[in-house]
Amino acid sequence: MIPTKANIGKLHDSKRAKKPIVHQKISNDFIANAIQNNNLSALKTLYYLSTILSEVDMKNMKDNKIIGIRISKREMLKFTELSVDTIVKTTKQMQKTSITFFDIDDDGDKVIEGMSLLPRYVYVPNKDIVELDLYVKIAKMIVAVKAPYTQINIKSLMRINNMHTLRLLALLNTITRYDEEYGKRKRMTLDELNMFFGVNYKSWSKIEEKIIKPIQDELNSVSNLSFIYESNFDRLGRGRPKFRDVTIDVIINKQPKLF
Repeated sequence: MIPTKANIGKLHDSKRAKKPIVHQKISNDFIANAIQNNNLSALKTLYYLSTILSEVDMKNMKDNKIIGIRISKREMLKFTELSVDTIVKTTKQMQKTSITFFDIDDDGDKVIEGMSLLPRYVYVPNKDIVELDLYVKIAKMIVAVKAPYTQINIKSLMRINNMHTLRLLALLNTITRYDEEYGKRKRMTLDELNMFFGVNYKSWSKIEEKIIKPIQDELNSVSNLSFIYESNFDRLGRGRPKFRDVTIDVIINKQPKLF
C-alpha cells in the first residue's frame, strides 16, 4: 500500500510500504451523523480512512484547512472488500454529506459552521492512486480518541454486510463498558428499537424476524462479541400478552477474536 503523508493543501508520496492500523476509535455520534444519508459502503470507507488518517500529524494544523491524501486503490479495495464501482459511487455519496458544528466564539456569540465530509476526490480508472481532500476538523474527528467512543477492529468490521449489525455492534461495545454492578445489558421498547434502527415496524415479531435474528446470526458467524435477548410481555386479562420491551445481554462467543 502507498502510505499517506500530508500537509495543508499539498500531496506527498512516500516509498515505504505501511499497512493500515486495524484498531481505531471513532465517535459513534459522528459516524451516525456522517452516514445519515449514506449506506454500509460509506461506513466501511469511512472506517478505512481512519486507518490512513491516523498516520497524519495534524497537531499544528488549523481546523478549516484542507488535508490532501493519496491512497492505493488496490489496497483500499482489498481492505474494504468493496468493488471499484461501489467505491466510486460511495465517494460521490459522501461528497453530498455535510457536517454541522455549533460553537461559541470569543465574544460569546453562537457560531454555526458547515463542512462537507469529502470536499474533493480524484479517481483515475487505469491508475492505482486515489486522491482525497478533507478538512482538518473532519479528519481529526475520524481519528479522535475520546469517550464515549467505541473501539472497533476495523479489518474485521469489513466482513459485516448488514447495516443494522454495525449499529448494534457499536451499542454492544458500549454495554461492555458498563460498571459491573449495572450488568452488561440493555432494555429497549418497540419505539426505541424503531428509532435506533431507523425503521417503523408495528410489532415486536417483525423487528425480531427482520432485524434482531439476522444480526444475531451474523455476529455469531464473524464476531466473538454477540448477544442473547429475551422479549418481555405484559399480560392484560385474558387477551394476548402485549410486548413491553426486550432485554439484550452481551455475550462472548467461542470464535476467533475479530472484535
